[in-house]
Parts: sequence; C-alpha cells; structure tokens
Amino acid sequence: MIKSDELKNRHLFKKQIEATMKKYKIVGLQAAVVYKENLIWADSYGSRNLETNEPVTEKTMFRIASISKLFTATAIMQLVEKQLIILDQDISEYLGFQVKNPNYPTANITLRQILTHTSSLNSDDESNSVYAKFIKDGHNDFTLGLKELLVEDGKYYSNKIWGNWPPGSQFDWVYSNIGAIICGAIIEKVAGLRFDQYIQQFIFFPLNMNNVAFAYSNIRNENELANLYEMNHETKEYQLTIDDKGKKEYPINFFDKYIPGTHGGLFEPQGGLRTTAIELSKFLRAHMLNGSFNHAQILKPDTSLQMKTKQWSRMEEDHFFCKMGLGFHISHDFLTNYDEMIGHAGEAYGLISNLYWNEEEQFGIIFIINGCQFDSGSKSRFEVEKELAEIIYSNTIQKIL
Repeated sequence: MIKSDELKNRHLFKKQIEATMKKYKIVGLQAAVVYKENLIWADSYGSRNLETNEPVTEKTMFRIASISKLFTATAIMQLVEKQLIILDQDISEYLGFQVKNPNYPTANITLRQILTHTSSLNSDDESNSVYAKFIKDGHNDFTLGLKELLVEDGKYYSNKIWGNWPPGSQFDWVYSNIGAIICGAIIEKVAGLRFDQYIQQFIFFPLNMNNVAFAYSNIRNENELANLYEMNHETKEYQLTIDDKGKKEYPINFFDKYIPGTHGGLFEPQGGLRTTAIELSKFLRAHMLNGSFNHAQILKPDTSLQMKTKQWSRMEEDHFFCKMGLGFHISHDFLTNYDEMIGHAGEAYGLISNLYWNEEEQFGIIFIINGCQFDSGSKSRFEVEKELAEIIYSNTIQKIL
C-alpha cells in the first residue's frame, strides 16, 4: 500500500513538471531515471500529435536527434575492439578514396578526430547542411556514393564543408554531423552489413532494445510515433516539422539492393534514431556500468572507460561543449551540483533530448521533448533543460543519495 506522504510527493513532482511544461509551452515530454542497474522512475506527459491530440505514453517513439551519435560511436569502438579499425588511421584507407581538407591537403583525417569533432569538418550553418540533401536523395538512388559529398567535383561537394584549421586542432573546434555519416560508411565497409542491421545485431539485440529503429527502415505502422514541432516566433503558434506518423512505411525489402558502405547516411547515423526514454535507459546503463547491462556485454570495460575519458577540453564556460570523450559529451552544466555528467544531447526540428549520467554516484537522467519555447541562439544549455533536469533529480535521485 502506498503511503499518503508518498502520494503527496508524487503529486507535487507531477505539478512541478506540469508547471515547467506550461512555462516553456512544452508539447510532449517523456522521461526516465536510473540508479545503478535499475530503472527507478519513468513518466510521460503532453501530446505526441497536436493534430489528433494523442498523448505521449511510455511507448511513444521520438526521433532523438544527436543522441543517435552515441550508438554510431559505440559501433566504431566495437570494431576497434575486434581490431578491424584503428582510431588514428587515415579514414581514406577504410573508405577506399582519399578524403582531405583542401586547406590542409597533407594532413590525415582520423576516426578519433571525427569522434571528438576535431576533424576540421565544418558546422551545418557554414556548409548549409548539404549532407541532409545527400541523405534524402540517397533514398531514391542507391548508387549515390559518399565520394559525391566528400571529394572535389562531387555533386554535393562544397569547400564550405571544411574549416580553415588543421585536422586535430582542439582550438578551432566545430560540431559536425557529416562526421557521423563517414562513421556510418566505415562501419558498413568494415562489418559488411548495413548500418541499421549492424546496430540491431550488436547493440539493440544484446540490450533487449525493442521499441527502436534507425530512420524508417524498421518502423511499422503499428509503432506509436511522436511528431516534432517548432514554435513560430511571429505567430506564437507551433508548426509541424517532422510528421512521423504521416511518413510512408518502407517495404521490408526496400533496402535489399543497397550495397553497404556506398552511402553511409541512409539510416541517419547522425540523428535518425527513433526510440523511447525507457529503451534509451538500457543503453545508458550499459555505458555507465562499464559496457555491460543485464548480462549483455556490448563493450569491454577498458573500451567503455576509454570512451568516457576526456580527450580534450577548453575554458569557454559559457559554451555548451567544453569537454569531449570519444563520442560522449562531458557536460559541466546539466545539474548544478555536478561538474561532470557524461552523455549527449539532441536538438533538431524543435526536439530537445538529453541523456546524461554521473559516473561516481551511478545515476542517469533521460528526457525527450517534441516541441517547446526556447532560445535557439544560445551557445550554452537551454534553460528548459536545466529546469527539467533539476526537478527530475530533486524528486528522484536526491531522495536516494
């Protein structure tokens, strides 16, 4: 029997969440908290579809944006363990064609640089997100190769995809989505599997992650999907940005003619994972617990530690990215009382997602928002993220520690 004070605490917790949702006009929210190996709390709020007023439930799948990169990075490190990949090898050796920053034509570009965003690949703003059109067009032409994006005279190539600083520089640091597509192609080349098949076989299946799919390759009509919304700052109304429920369902054999390693971005390794907070909590616990969860070992402890170890840092405390591991962001501003939380965030098409844990005290927090009012020009963490993180922490983990 639940005690009255516990019911009161639950009610107050819910009221705090709802007040924050009202303050930031949050459309829908899904969240989960883990402590050591256990899922200790999860809940859902708001709407997954404003047009039909369908609610978010624990089974609602969201396009989680850049948290997807953690799965891509994990796959790379699994192949490193198998000695099929060397982090400091020139990526040209794996891709089968030369990839160089034309501003530094003699400098090699490596997977270590890509995983730490120090490869000299430029930002989406500078490159006009040309990779997005490359991905879209690839679904209509399976012969479209990554050379068309990365090599001069390619159909999608632009000098603007490269920065005017040398590969490996930690001083001129820029976040890149193209790097994850390169990783996707290398995973396919080395493993001989499509990216989505590799992730399914070596990450999803061992961790018993079921309500999950990269891009639309494994999504069926029966899946419960959240649309994404952005606030129109002129009209103060939401506009639909990603209509997941309205997306066509690919036939099961649609990608059978695709040759793995050709494109790299068809399954959106940079941000296309659809899943839930509860499913993500299994992945978080596997990394927090040194590569193993529920008797499944997806990485050796040494490899897991290597991914979580700081690779570079900078002193710009007002900037979101100040420290990086191998694929993992080491955050200084997720929770007030913790200088370092390991994980990643996502922000795209109105969505905001967060997956972070604390190594020392062994707890993790995940939340996913499919639309809210926030300052998109901020270089640091959004206020809505900070408020939600503090509310969730104070009502769950803080009561345990």
